[in-house]
Amino acid sequence: MKNKKMIVGIAVGAAILAGAAVLIARRRSQRNFQAQVDEAKENFSGKLQELKRKAQKEYRNSSSEVKDAVNGAKDRANEWVNKARA
Repeated sequence: MKNKKMIVGIAVGAAILAGAAVLIARRRSQRNFQAQVDEAKENFSGKLQELKRKAQKEYRNSSSEVKDAVNGAKDRANEWVNKARA
């Protein structure tokens, strides 16, 4: 009878330890997953800000190029008008 109680006690103890280990492993994996999500969010946010800065720079550059092209076209049109009048 004593051996049976001891075996049952060991089995119950092992089951409790296994359950605790599973709970601890879940919490760790959730923390690791959350840390990875936070890191990915920070990286994505940084890349998005960098892309935004580059887009604004390109927009500013392209708008000045467009102005130059329009002014060049105006100058050529004025030259043609002046040649046609002469």
